[in-house]
Amino acid sequence: MRKILIIDDNKYIRFALSALIEEAGFEPLSAEDCNSALDIIETNKPCLVMLDKKLPDCDGISLLEKIKAVAPDLPVIMLSAYSDITNAEIAINKGAYAFITKPFDNDEIIKLIKNALEMIK
Repeated sequence: MRKILIIDDNKYIRFALSALIEEAGFEPLSAEDCNSALDIIETNKPCLVMLDKKLPDCDGISLLEKIKAVAPDLPVIMLSAYSDITNAEIAINKGAYAFITKPFDNDEIIKLIKNALEMIK
């Protein structure tokens, strides 16, 4: 089963996304901070990452850069509670596959995940 890592400090978001991802046939993994996320990426080799913009121990954009340094082909979908064109542009320029705002549409999330995974086959 393909693994998807959810990195968000909000346990309710992690829970909701985990349930949605599992229902779509993927294995959800989760992390609440940058350090544990990097450990999970190294040990579990997820096929996709869903990354919150704001985390307790680092900024999501800086974590995106670290992820791309160790796994350049790993698709990352950035999540944010704030609709900000500048942050979206920065994230895309740093290698994010997409940037979406919370609350998100469940169907849109699954479609993005499937599209991202199709690109790396």
